[in-house]
Amino acid sequence: MSSSDLSGVKFRRLPDVKVFTEPCAIRDIVMVSPDSLLLSNWTKDSIQLVDSRTGSTLSEVSTPYGPVGICMVGRELVAVTSGCSNQLQLVHVRGGRLTPGTVLDVKAACWGVAGSDDNVVVLYFSPPWLEVMNTDGRVLHQYQDPGAAPTFERPYFLTTSSDGFIYVADFSLNTITKLDSSFKVLQTFSDPQLRGPYGITSVGDGKLLVCSWSTDSIVHVNVNSGKMTTILGKADGIVKPMPLAYCPQQRKLFVCTYDKTDSIQVYQWE
Repeated sequence: MSSSDLSGVKFRRLPDVKVFTEPCAIRDIVMVSPDSLLLSNWTKDSIQLVDSRTGSTLSEVSTPYGPVGICMVGRELVAVTSGCSNQLQLVHVRGGRLTPGTVLDVKAACWGVAGSDDNVVVLYFSPPWLEVMNTDGRVLHQYQDPGAAPTFERPYFLTTSSDGFIYVADFSLNTITKLDSSFKVLQTFSDPQLRGPYGITSVGDGKLLVCSWSTDSIVHVNVNSGKMTTILGKADGIVKPMPLAYCPQQRKLFVCTYDKTDSIQVYQWE
């Protein structure tokens, strides 16, 4: 088994979680509990709740169009974006079961979505735009373009941290941008190690893990120091990483890569 170091921390590859065989099917992945993962299945137009150990489907609901981004809003509500329609689907998750909820109209097709308390942060990629809405679909706050050099060009995914900050990954500019809850740009991070950033997740204490599509790697970003470190790469089986999720209770990292269409790669952070 291969491993990578991060300040004395090692990632050990565990057996993959087998899920399905559709090509390039998983567009986003979210931890619901230590034992279950939520997947957006683009090719099946569905959201799947799967066992994080066996990959078996526990529950599944159809969505109107190909789902892309997913996030938890509170403990029992899921928000789902579509790259093909101006809609955001809400899905309830209770007792290991998924049930469809309200479908909200949004301003354009969107990919990235993240929960912020009981609200939803929606990321539009064309043209780049951010807004916060409540679960009734009422827009509470919008991003204001600074009017100078563009902050975003092709932002696909974002994440929120427990201390209220928003982090946006821009695929074209090769940047991670930190914003506060009112969308004020605070910092922008870039590094040659990070090219084509895609999936992004917060792992606490000012630390992010980002899928670097163009370098076949997972990059750790320390937002306090601005330092970036490649922690997993081709030698660890990472090829064209897309979404990822981290389980703090089990210190496990789940990664979906473009070439591994039938499984989720699992790494133990030791």
